Amino acid sequence: MNLFSDVQKFNIFIWKLLILFHFLKYSNALRDTCPMGCQCDEDKQQVTCEGQQVVTLPDRLPSGYESLVIRNSSVRTIEKNSFRKMEKLMQIEFENNPNLGTIEKLAFKGLKKIRLIKFTTCPGLTELQKNAFSGIQNQMGLKIIFEKTPIHRIDGHTFRNAQNIRELTISGEELALSRHCFANINQLDFLTVSGVVLIEPEIFTNSTRFHVVHFKNSQFDIPPSTFSTLSHTSHLLIEHSKVPSIAPDAFSGLTTIQVIELHACQLGTISARAFANVENLGELKILRNTIGDLDTSESIMSRALKTRIEENTLECSCGMKWMTSVEEMSDINFCSTTASFRSIRSFIKAKCLNPSQEISRKTNHLPSISSFSSSSIVNFYFLSLVWYFSVRFFVFRI
Repeated sequence: MNLFSDVQKFNIFIWKLLILFHFLKYSNALRDTCPMGCQCDEDKQQVTCEGQQVVTLPDRLPSGYESLVIRNSSVRTIEKNSFRKMEKLMQIEFENNPNLGTIEKLAFKGLKKIRLIKFTTCPGLTELQKNAFSGIQNQMGLKIIFEKTPIHRIDGHTFRNAQNIRELTISGEELALSRHCFANINQLDFLTVSGVVLIEPEIFTNSTRFHVVHFKNSQFDIPPSTFSTLSHTSHLLIEHSKVPSIAPDAFSGLTTIQVIELHACQLGTISARAFANVENLGELKILRNTIGDLDTSESIMSRALKTRIEENTLECSCGMKWMTSVEEMSDINFCSTTASFRSIRSFIKAKCLNPSQEISRKTNHLPSISSFSSSSIVNFYFLSLVWYFSVRFFVFRI
């Protein structure tokens, strides 16, 4: 009886092992199956989920696949921890997804091997929310790119604790940069932002080790402390943009930066002390801009080791006489069409003499007694005597 019972138990154990084996085999086969509604290219190691029938992101990829493309889909949201089962994923691309409108916080958390996150033609994605790109923990240089995607607003701390970012490119549309939107980033090689219409103060709080910060094709004022606490940056470049006003202390709080450059912009007013409180600045460059108001030398005052103010076109006025005292500056910057594009030095000489200077200049051209030599006076006296005696002799004869 006991022997029969033992055999029965053994058989049950064997059956359980067989069931477990088949379950594990089925699970592995399921894991290596292409997600429903997607195509898997084994050569490219790429999964492409395409078409309006795709309404959610896949929750897994076949083992060994490193790239995911979501194209022409009906996906509306990238949810928190959407890629938690895709640890080996290196590239994610969203192409032409008109319904995509939300990236939740920590959406890309844990993607340690990710190298590229790219959004192209996603017209419904207009706002980047707080912590959307936090917690990625990438070990390699990461590119985050938005192209033809009309981002209108970047909230504060969108990239909190992001690190080792190779490139962050945002081609926005009427884009507003909220306070702290690029805060707490450690190492970003190339930041390029376009389409900006509003910048709030302190957008870079506690960020460091940026190589190039590039604003282009935008129209915005620069308020006080815009770049405060950004440190160890190679090049801050504002280019091909309209900047109606640069406030006092606009660049204050920047520390250890090689170059600040304003290039080919339409600048309104550069306020006094706009650049004054930048610490450890190598070079200040203001090149090839049109400038509306630069009436005080304090507008370009800085602690830079080198300053280049060259080939700018200004609305000239006599308030710019200070520029003639700066070596070469008034010779290599020019007035606008209203002053026939003459150099500033030429304009100041022609238009900005005060009345006392003008009278003095004219008086200096009139002859005076002191201007005659003593020999001229003797000759004049001798000729007068000859003329006098000649007249007396002529009268006496008559």
